[in-house]
Amino acid sequence: MYGGSIENRSRLLLQVVEALVSVWGGNRVAVRIAPGGRWNGMSDSDPETLFDYVAKELNRFGLAYLHIIEPRVGGNVVVAEGQYAIASARLRKKFKGKIIAAGGFEPGTAEEVVEKGDADLIAFGRHFLANPDLPKRIRLGLPLNAYDRNTFYTFDAQGYTDYPFYEQRSESVTSAV
Repeated sequence: MYGGSIENRSRLLLQVVEALVSVWGGNRVAVRIAPGGRWNGMSDSDPETLFDYVAKELNRFGLAYLHIIEPRVGGNVVVAEGQYAIASARLRKKFKGKIIAAGGFEPGTAEEVVEKGDADLIAFGRHFLANPDLPKRIRLGLPLNAYDRNTFYTFDAQGYTDYPFYEQRSESVTSAV
């Protein structure tokens, strides 16, 4: 029943989504997928066919959105620098609802993808960790704090709550002069 054919490999996800939608309605349910994702040795032999099928099938649920992790990232590391949002662009042709794309975006590349219509929204992870005021920085074209991957997913405040807001950074630079 599960595994083997594209339909059987998709079955568990579609059954779970159907159960969730039956309780909360499609507009309160979303799905996150990682086409081309490879984690702990897991991958799919034909990810394009599989995820094209999944995206098309998800249309029947009226989901709040489909969250797509671009294949240019592996775990939390960008592995294909400069690659366009290829999964979102491909799946936009299959999925008719809202798409959130994530994975290695910079402000400029995010804007390009949204302007082209390949995603409705871009999710930022690493830049939000390092920039608590990220929307303001993007809107005003302000420089971003550099992030430190060594502090990602640790068990203290370093790297989560110690990055300065832009004003704090400016003030500390000014007071140091």
